[in-house]
Amino acid sequence: MGVRISESESVPATLRSRDAILPGVMTVILVATFTYLSPGLSLITTFVPAIILAYVCYLLTSFQRMPDPSRVLPVYLIAFAVQFLHFAEEFSTEFYTRWPVEVFNAAPFELTTFVQINMVSYAAFALGAVAIHRGIKGPMLIVWFFTLMGVIGNGVLHPIYPILATGEFGYFPGLYTSVIYLILGPILFRRLWEVRSDSGSAVNHDVETNSNTGSSQ
Repeated sequence: MGVRISESESVPATLRSRDAILPGVMTVILVATFTYLSPGLSLITTFVPAIILAYVCYLLTSFQRMPDPSRVLPVYLIAFAVQFLHFAEEFSTEFYTRWPVEVFNAAPFELTTFVQINMVSYAAFALGAVAIHRGIKGPMLIVWFFTLMGVIGNGVLHPIYPILATGEFGYFPGLYTSVIYLILGPILFRRLWEVRSDSGSAVNHDVETNSNTGSSQ
């Protein structure tokens, strides 16, 4: 009959539910963690919206169909490498003090807390690369969070921080390395998102094939 079973139909319902529920639970945990660790509104207005949006993007893309590792992984790893340079710039210019105090009028981060948050995040981002390579859906939530907050968020927000802090454009800790993300961010987002257009094309092709098969019969 020429009927094609889609990937979503061939996967057991329990597994599909797990791929949606576990990242959802992790999202709730991270929202609570970021809120707890946030000096004032710093993480609440940046990390919290980013992780919620990351879960939405995950459900719309990677949960339905995993991206092509050959297209996503190289850009992801380059962005991940830049993140270490970005951390080095922020660390050496005391971003952990100036960002909460000057932008949000809040208490500064403790240095140990700032380092711990970044190192735990980088460990998670590294596992995200494994998820891309092996086609594991759940950890793609972290990939999306890194893309939205670590790459696009840093690229967009760092040039704004000096304006929020002083009312003028100028240098603010992390600015120089964040500029690279203005290039990498759109590329990485597009390659993660393109599975939606690919899925639509596949569905249209299947419908056309089945229609032609029915007509011939």
